[in-house]
Amino acid sequence: MATLEKIRSKSALLLIIVGAGLLAFIIGDFFTSGRTLFGTGTTIAKVDGNKIDIQEFQRRVQEASQQAQAQNQRMDNAVLQQQVLNSMIAEKLFENEINDLGLTVTDQELTEMMVGKNSQYVDRMVQQQLGVPDAKTAHDMAFNPTKYGMQQAQAQQLQAYWLDLEKSVERMILQQKFQNLFAGTLVANELDAKALYDDNASTSHVVYAKQDYSTLKDEDFEASESDINALYNDEKARYAIDEPSRLANYIAVSIVPSEADILAGQKKVEDALVALNSNAEMQGLADMPEFVVDRRKISQTDLDKQARLKSAVDSLSVGKAVLVSKTGNDYLLAKLLGKEMEVADVKIDFLAVQGSKSQVDSLVGLLNSGVSLDSVASSPLVAQSQKDMEISLLDANYAPMKELIADRATGVYFTPDTLAEGGRIFRVNERKAPVAVYDLASVTFTTEPSNATVNDLDAALRKYVEENKTAKDFVEHAQEAGYTTFPATVTASSPMIGNLNDSHNAVAWVMDAKKGQVSPVFGDIQTGRFLAVALDDIYDGGYVPVRDKQVHAILASRAINNKKAAKLIADYEGKAKDIAGYAQLMKTSVDTTTVNFGQYMIPGLGMNESVVMGKIANAQKGALVGPLQGNNAVIVMQVTEIDNAGRPFDLNENTIRYNQQRGAARMINTLDRILIGNKKVTNNINAFYK
Repeated sequence: MATLEKIRSKSALLLIIVGAGLLAFIIGDFFTSGRTLFGTGTTIAKVDGNKIDIQEFQRRVQEASQQAQAQNQRMDNAVLQQQVLNSMIAEKLFENEINDLGLTVTDQELTEMMVGKNSQYVDRMVQQQLGVPDAKTAHDMAFNPTKYGMQQAQAQQLQAYWLDLEKSVERMILQQKFQNLFAGTLVANELDAKALYDDNASTSHVVYAKQDYSTLKDEDFEASESDINALYNDEKARYAIDEPSRLANYIAVSIVPSEADILAGQKKVEDALVALNSNAEMQGLADMPEFVVDRRKISQTDLDKQARLKSAVDSLSVGKAVLVSKTGNDYLLAKLLGKEMEVADVKIDFLAVQGSKSQVDSLVGLLNSGVSLDSVASSPLVAQSQKDMEISLLDANYAPMKELIADRATGVYFTPDTLAEGGRIFRVNERKAPVAVYDLASVTFTTEPSNATVNDLDAALRKYVEENKTAKDFVEHAQEAGYTTFPATVTASSPMIGNLNDSHNAVAWVMDAKKGQVSPVFGDIQTGRFLAVALDDIYDGGYVPVRDKQVHAILASRAINNKKAAKLIADYEGKAKDIAGYAQLMKTSVDTTTVNFGQYMIPGLGMNESVVMGKIANAQKGALVGPLQGNNAVIVMQVTEIDNAGRPFDLNENTIRYNQQRGAARMINTLDRILIGNKKVTNNINAFYK
């Protein structure tokens, strides 16, 4: 009883302890899964309050991955994930606009686009993806499977495909409607068209003299922090960033063979050649699995197209091997195993027939009696036909065909099949003349980095990271250690660092790190490199700050140029009466150029010289303009001629040009950025994928 009383008296304390333990377990589970109690949950991204769920995202990534594999594309998984997420973010933005505008797709519109008069696009899609004639057939197969002898599981898959296709087409129709509306928002009126015409109608011929700022030493002019900050504040909007950014520096060490590995690889190739020349066939490589053999037959014609291989084979007798080429660490060897005269190419007729054995035999009889192949091919029994199909009998893919036609007479149709249902019909139309055919084994070998080399590279970078634990030391000591650092700007939307494949784990580290930290070493033999990163700075204020090294350097250079310009203008202003006089003062020569207000670059003066262009546009013929400050020089100009002999104003022509250069047509490619506007987009991808 006393024990029970003690337990009762301590019950509140026990509840607190148990509750704290459970809470610790829950919090620990959230942290180890990459999420927090008050964090991302199942939301991988948020677009102006609209959530994108992780499960739907993963489904879309899987679909995109399957499509890439089907097209034999190898894509970094992190890049693929970010592309899918960008697409889903764009869709959310688009859906918001569609809902606000009240745009819809009617059943009639969808039907016409899927299986009606406008179905050409969908027809091509299902032909490529399903191999069926058109979308109407695909729909019939999906929802009338018994008609096609399809199993229920296959029908369900096809139905799911069709429903997804309907959603995609509906989205496409909505996008087209939206784009049509958008195209009507920024159109030229007569004043716009005339202004564009006027910008390009007259061309000013100009003589000028200039003195570049580079002729003055930078060290003679000081750019104070107040000068730099003033420039920054005047144009701060130029440095706006879409999401918090982190400035990192990284070292990437490629895992490549060492000098010792290269010498060892050369020795292996030499040993392989000895073994190949000392043993029959390819037996010499039985204990050398690093050497990859591709044995094939090649005709003289095809051999003549490969200069290096031809030169090597011409030097060989049967049974001998030689080194063909070495490119980097890749070797190509060849061994001649035989040479003889063979028929290498034939032309055949081919038909695939769906029918009984007697029906197939009947078609063979018709063909051999003189009925044309085209006529027989029109029979409903013929599923596929082809005339005069050229076949290389040296192609391994046609090895079964070679056996089928080996002893067949030219010009006679036959069927090699004894099946009760279905079959094939062939005819050998032509056997090309025998040519020299080489039985050739191509042997490839690549010198790979040894385990010792891999371990040494890994250990050396780990040692460097251990000895340089701050971002400052990481950069400053790199060169003396034999490394090169590279800058990289990283955001939550960055799939990789510095365009390095398989580096997303480093991105995730950067996004979680504190300023000044240095990462562990990432990478292995599979990624082909070792990678270490240091976090130099964090930009989370909506703008790249003025302390950014690149921004600071650009602004400092401009501040110095401003002071150089002020000095040069003070030195020259009013000191000469014509261009030749100013050129003499500047110790330069007089030059010429042409300017119209619509161009982006003035030949001889450079890009974005808006002040200069404005002065020229308002200058009278013969008037001396300057000295004035340009982007890269102080300039004195004179307009010698104004050419107004352009084409007369045409409203339609200039309206089209306006829409292309300044209207909706120009902006359609940045529509996703326009839709984002000032909406908040949150990317949580690094909380789910480390």
